[in-house]
Amino acid sequence: MEPEIKQEIIRARQALWTLAERSGQERRTQAWIRDFLQTRTDLQVVDRGTWLYARHDEGAARTVVVRADHDAVPVGQEARHLCGHDGHTAALLGLACLIRGRTLGKNVILLFQHAEETGYGAPACCELFALEGLTRENTRMIGCHNIPGEPLGTVLLRRGTFACASCGVEIGLTGRPTHAAYPENGLNPTGAAARLALEIPGLAAGTAREFDCMALATIVGMRTGDRAFGVAAAEGKLWVTLRAEKAAAFEALNRRVDAAVRREAEAEALGWSLDREDLFPATENDPALLADLERICAEAGLPYKYLDVPFRWSEDFGHYGRYVPACFFGVGSGPETAPLHTEGYCYPDALAPVTAEIFLRLLTGGI
Repeated sequence: MEPEIKQEIIRARQALWTLAERSGQERRTQAWIRDFLQTRTDLQVVDRGTWLYARHDEGAARTVVVRADHDAVPVGQEARHLCGHDGHTAALLGLACLIRGRTLGKNVILLFQHAEETGYGAPACCELFALEGLTRENTRMIGCHNIPGEPLGTVLLRRGTFACASCGVEIGLTGRPTHAAYPENGLNPTGAAARLALEIPGLAAGTAREFDCMALATIVGMRTGDRAFGVAAAEGKLWVTLRAEKAAAFEALNRRVDAAVRREAEAEALGWSLDREDLFPATENDPALLADLERICAEAGLPYKYLDVPFRWSEDFGHYGRYVPACFFGVGSGPETAPLHTEGYCYPDALAPVTAEIFLRLLTGGI
């Protein structure tokens, strides 16, 4: 890689770090990306308002889509790039510079996606396939995530599921208020909420055994009533995160949680509700495309290894695989890099140029 391009990528990463914005609010970031593409590359930029993409169009029969995300992690009322999306985007901008003036024998679309942290970005960006006439027959799609703790630049591959499906569930329980001196006159949801908090993790354990895969239910919060000593609790909320490696296990776990809530509520004549958000499908790799990635890594001398287990965290990249063959891989960000979403995390400057080079090798290697 030419030194000036390498420095351009590093400067881009540093600039994006300062522009960190929460999911759905990435206006300054998107404007900066758009300006970079229009002034430093020869790609055709298509602005879709909340997301954008850039085309390298050779009029070829086949298209490869490369995706990066650019939202940041909420920290209080602000946002910080504690997941490395600034580096992902810088690497994709670097790829845009590297393919400038090249003939690749294929069309390339660089997709700059918003709102990955909440899971709402990828479903919106799936509009790309209809806009560009992309189908399973003429398209392949790749994306990656930096992985702290692994050697810098090592490509991390995974057969089957790379990242688990997950969702947040808000369980509402509604009873009947009464004076605290006469609890028998009311309906208090506290007991039902407590029993569900103890039962739901066990439902995940049973699901894991049945489907022979990772399944997990984490109670993230619970509240019933208020700090009012004269009034018995009449309303409650229980917040749970559900996740599983396999789609079938994830669906089964969700059904079992719903049934448990309904059973507990009806047993005590409580009103109940279930709301889900931050819904992420499992990110599952296309076998043929994964085999091509492995072949290219071997032929290009890129260090790579296979992961034994999927990551427990989720990635909304899984939505794309419903439309076209898609493959998601990791790139090691170094053993000294702090874990994702922690206070000490910062995407290493050296990684963005390496990742851009990996993308280029994959494109020129026959994807």
